Amino acid sequence: MKELIILFLFFSSLLFGESFSLIKMRELVEEIARKDEEKIIILQNGSNIYYNDGILDKKFLEYVDGAGQESFLYGSDEEVGRATSLQDREYLLKRLIPLEREGKKILTINYSNNKKDDNTIKKINKKYNFIGERIKTFSANYFNTPLNPFSKKNIQSINEVENFLYILNPNKFKNKKEYYNALKNTNYDLIIIEPSFNGEFFSKSEIERLKYKKSGEKRLLIAYFSIGEAENYREYWEKKWDEKLPNWIVKENENWEGNYIVKYWSAEWKEIIKKYQDKLDEIGVDGYYLDTIDSFEFFE
Repeated sequence: MKELIILFLFFSSLLFGESFSLIKMRELVEEIARKDEEKIIILQNGSNIYYNDGILDKKFLEYVDGAGQESFLYGSDEEVGRATSLQDREYLLKRLIPLEREGKKILTINYSNNKKDDNTIKKINKKYNFIGERIKTFSANYFNTPLNPFSKKNIQSINEVENFLYILNPNKFKNKKEYYNALKNTNYDLIIIEPSFNGEFFSKSEIERLKYKKSGEKRLLIAYFSIGEAENYREYWEKKWDEKLPNWIVKENENWEGNYIVKYWSAEWKEIIKKYQDKLDEIGVDGYYLDTIDSFEFFE
């Protein structure tokens, strides 16, 4: 009966212009945001989620503080350093500029190993009042050099941010202590980080220390949080799933080994998400960098 109801809702949503999968992703973001309205919410990719039939959904936008966009200028077609076409850039700009005009912070992730690309990234992002960084690998496992200089400003809100660290994979470090010390000795305005190392989370006191720059000023700490895919290296992953996936896990992402597309509207996944969010709240992060938002496109 539940499957019949879902099918009915799916076809009904198509009739009225929005896909079932987009609606359900939007609902999941809203549920996460409502749990603690003080948390900063940044969504990565999937910029169509902000629009209903091409019109900006200002009600949904109330739940969001910023948008992250991968491969805005570099990293097209899953190739580090490959320039994003003007056509694709224009497509993204049409979706991101209205968000910025509504006061949302736009962070762009530009995949390139070439320092010569820095000026282009700075110039184009500045033109639209975005903040962009050059990231060396798709794994985001190196500390990026900020394109805007470090400052001794206290950062209290996302709109004050002028540079950011983007490290989602700490595998270049020997252990959690080395990872923590490296983060502690930086002066970024915002750090977007994986808040654990090999399954061991930073403590609340460690997170509190990381909310301050090496120079002593306040900054923001946002935790990476994948909500559209399950990751087989997380503590919630059950060993039996390696042999047979539960029915709410669809398939492995062909582009990312160990990442699995899920039916993110399922009760099972929502329970996992809730527990993970509880853990992030327990250690005291300032907000969440919600990734795999664009999973809704797979179901469309």
